Amino acid sequence: MSPEEKARVEIDRKLQDAGWEVVDRKHYSPTKSAVAVTEGILKGHLEADYLLFIEGKAIGVIEAKRADISLSEIVIQQAENYTHKLLKWYQYWRKPLPFVYISNGKEILFRDIRDKKSSYQSLTQMHTPKEIAKMAGIENGFAGLPYLSPKGLRICQYEAIIELEKSFRGGEKRALMVLATGAGKTYTACMAAYRLLSYTPIRRILFLVDRNNLGKQAEGEFGAFRLTETGEPFNTIFAVERLKSAYIPPETNVVISTIQRVFAMLTGKEIVDDDEKDDFHEEETEITLDDDLKLPADYFDLIIVDECHRSIYGKWQQVLNYFNTARIIGLTATPTPEANAFFNDNLIINYTLEKSIADGINVGYRVYRIKTKVTEEGGVIKQNENTTEITKYTGEIKNVVAEAPAEYLRTELDRSVVNPAQIRLVLEEFRNSIYTDLFPERESNTAYIPKTLIFAKDDAHATRIVEITKDIFPNQTADFVQKITYSTGDSNELIRRFRNDKTFRITVTVNLVATGTDIRPLEILLFMRDVHSSILYTQMKGRGVRTIGDEQLRNVTPNAKSKDLFFLVDAVGVTESEKYIPKPQEGGVIVPKNPTLEQLLEQITHGYLSDDYLNLLASRLSRINAKSKEKHRVEFANIASVTMYDLAIFIFNALENDNLPAFVNTNQPNTERKSLVASLANNPQAREYLLTLNAGFLNILIPGEDTLIFKGFSQEEAISTTQAFEEYVNKHRDEIEALRIIYNNKNEPITYALLADLRNKLLSADSRFAPLRLWSSYSVIEDNKVVKLQTQTERESLTNLIQLVRYAFKMIPELRSLHSLASQRFELWCGQIQRPLTETQKEIMRQIVGYIVANGTYTNTELRDENLTVFAQLVKSFGSANVVNEVLGSLSGWMLKVG
Repeated sequence: MSPEEKARVEIDRKLQDAGWEVVDRKHYSPTKSAVAVTEGILKGHLEADYLLFIEGKAIGVIEAKRADISLSEIVIQQAENYTHKLLKWYQYWRKPLPFVYISNGKEILFRDIRDKKSSYQSLTQMHTPKEIAKMAGIENGFAGLPYLSPKGLRICQYEAIIELEKSFRGGEKRALMVLATGAGKTYTACMAAYRLLSYTPIRRILFLVDRNNLGKQAEGEFGAFRLTETGEPFNTIFAVERLKSAYIPPETNVVISTIQRVFAMLTGKEIVDDDEKDDFHEEETEITLDDDLKLPADYFDLIIVDECHRSIYGKWQQVLNYFNTARIIGLTATPTPEANAFFNDNLIINYTLEKSIADGINVGYRVYRIKTKVTEEGGVIKQNENTTEITKYTGEIKNVVAEAPAEYLRTELDRSVVNPAQIRLVLEEFRNSIYTDLFPERESNTAYIPKTLIFAKDDAHATRIVEITKDIFPNQTADFVQKITYSTGDSNELIRRFRNDKTFRITVTVNLVATGTDIRPLEILLFMRDVHSSILYTQMKGRGVRTIGDEQLRNVTPNAKSKDLFFLVDAVGVTESEKYIPKPQEGGVIVPKNPTLEQLLEQITHGYLSDDYLNLLASRLSRINAKSKEKHRVEFANIASVTMYDLAIFIFNALENDNLPAFVNTNQPNTERKSLVASLANNPQAREYLLTLNAGFLNILIPGEDTLIFKGFSQEEAISTTQAFEEYVNKHRDEIEALRIIYNNKNEPITYALLADLRNKLLSADSRFAPLRLWSSYSVIEDNKVVKLQTQTERESLTNLIQLVRYAFKMIPELRSLHSLASQRFELWCGQIQRPLTETQKEIMRQIVGYIVANGTYTNTELRDENLTVFAQLVKSFGSANVVNEVLGSLSGWMLKVG
């Protein structure tokens, strides 16, 4: 480098160390916080060596000289002249530019020319953007944020932080980040928190988590985060506290908590964090805050809301609104309309699951479908069939005999009817498919089946699944299968063990492990419940997408090689059912939910008889009447002296005819209204029985029956995969050497190196293009034309790519491994060569055949490098190395030929 270039390199380094991004004019962006533009153009065709910009506005100039030039008065005059030469299209903080720097790479001189009497100061390092912003009197506390290096960050994380800081600098107070599960939302939050605490007025952050176990997970990530200036962990630079009591140490910078605990701390009320609660079906109304609160409204400067899509933040929104001076960041993989509205539609990044899979951050998945007759169509409780009937409202259990045949729908399965045979059949077919269809390349070992997460409908369903799983996987350890639900005690410890223990292979959950929880070794999701919320479904699928290192995977699953994808085993049609996105509430207002039937009956009994409540009661009566059996309708009529149907009609008619006096309050007589509901209000037994009918009954068949309809991979997915593969090989058939040779059917060697290159390019293009997956996909849609790979050697052969490409190019009528053709082709080859082979030569060549049909063309060089003994035997047998090379080429051509 020239002396000038060396000086520039040193000045660039000093600028970067101080937090400036050094770019040329072509790569300048006004959205960056602090930029040093090289060769900044000025009036009169002049160029400043560096123009400094903060928030897109020019603020200073640097004149650079080589190291052997002293920083003389002439240089100073040249630099100060530049401060007056801004072109009219530049934005600026003031004219002339206030700050002048002169440097030769070794020395730095600085002057603020606003002070006419000031002289140049010698600096040991460049001013940071924050220091310049302060000297310039820039009031925006987010101005002067230093340059963020992308090193150590994924592109999506880097872009999220850049956009967040730009948004806050622009005056926004709320921002929403959509980052796919597995893309590192918490790591991104750690980076954002570190920079905001380090370089802005923010001093205290509340990190809200959705569940307690996620709070512990977040605390661990803040402790492990080291992408700091010194490389020290975040929690040694800033104080991190996971909220366990009402006391927050005054020096705390980051408080990690559920919103329920913050509410309890604010109000002094007791509240229980329910980690299993299904917030997508929550019926509680919005909470309210009184005036006697324990923290000031400005206590937190920033609130980061993890999993902000959860509707719980609608109910608890008053807590967020109370801290009305705080900026708020939302993190989610699945945004809802409510979340978008809450964050003022300020979506700063939208990094989807599909994009993360394409980028290799997450793994994709394959759908494996299990259909049984009962799951698809429902069934029949036969006349005289024995069942166990559980009254859900009271928990009463009794054995009954069906008086008449009774059909049940598929939607009633495990809700009002339990068919143990259906659960058993699904689990047996799942067990049988693990090492035959899903992981045929692995050594079959029941003790180390891939880590599997089963989604159940409710806690009772989960219990039955665990019991039957133990039965169909006999002789396993006591912890082989366990449920993780609200009833299992320390769920955090169970999740930790499932993540790390070799013996704990299957867990069954309802919601507790459905969102947020990080279990990287997980390779199978088995859905035994349907899901209609697109948001919940995406979150549930997200449990399987996490990547894991090969060695880490083998630590918990010893017979595994790598996690290239996960399997979604669909036993209920969850991949086929219609999904919905929750509709936003008008104006962002929280609408109180309807009371439960128990609440409704209690309030009506006390005389609260508004038109809305009467109408609601009549509607509930109609619904309960429709779903009840005749014997239950008769029993209610005997107790209440009126049928549910007639009572509903009486109320509907009275409201429709508008002949009821207006309801003002419960202190009025309201005689007509009370007479309408007297059969319930004055009859506790009738109310109790109505609640019993509303809760329903659960009939457990003994033992029930079911039959398999279908088991296998999704045909739609297989078609999509093979079509994409065929499009790819046709598009690149002239660019990739192996494809060129195969497509043109050239008499050229297809070596191991060429096939390995093709495999790598295919996997880089699309994770679905793994050879075994392609072979399996073709077998799903054209089973009669695809010969199954029988042995481990066949499955691992690189030459399967040759056959797959030929099949994609329609060069061969069926997809068959070259191994299955090897013996016949070898005999034909032996018969067509000019001189007969001795038995010794044949025996040696048979060994060579095994290599060729697995790895491609064999050459002298490869044989000599890999097996010198065999090479020496061949040379001795055939006379020379050249003859051996000809023989190997001839044999390779026969073994790898088309047809």
